[in-house]
Amino acid sequence: MQEILKTDRLLLRPFRQQDAFAVRELASNWNIARMLTRMPHPYSAQDAESWIAGQQDARQSGHEYTYALAHEGKLIGSAGMLRGERGFELGYWIGEPYWNRGFATEAVRKLAEEAFLTLKSPIVTAEHFADNHASGNVLRKAGFRYTAESRRWSEARRENVRALMMVKHKMAGAV
Repeated sequence: MQEILKTDRLLLRPFRQQDAFAVRELASNWNIARMLTRMPHPYSAQDAESWIAGQQDARQSGHEYTYALAHEGKLIGSAGMLRGERGFELGYWIGEPYWNRGFATEAVRKLAEEAFLTLKSPIVTAEHFADNHASGNVLRKAGFRYTAESRRWSEARRENVRALMMVKHKMAGAV
């Protein structure tokens, strides 16, 4: 997977340790943490530093590809893919000050495209908690379709939460 990806408005790049402060500032928001599976709340500076430190090993193993999302040079969130049984699972979060500007949809479209083209994944999946309607809208706009319902652990909520699975298939004839 390419180290750096670009869209019209975003630069998707590897995280650097100097991003830890911005990650902590954005990720310590309950409105973000409660909608994610692996993010604890409260989110400390140590959480950010440790998470960033593990990203390079995960990338080199081919298990996980996580990107810092930057807009006009400023960190606004994260998006990435985790290797699953049938393909890759996509996940993302955008800092609340940057919501409702189309950044998540732009990043999701780019990562799905890369999963199909570069990683040769036949499908890309994504899940969102049932009470996260905005995430469902992002995924629908990016071409994902609902396939199943499950329960997923939310580290911030400390409970299993109803989740909706979505999938996007590589289009026949697409490169």
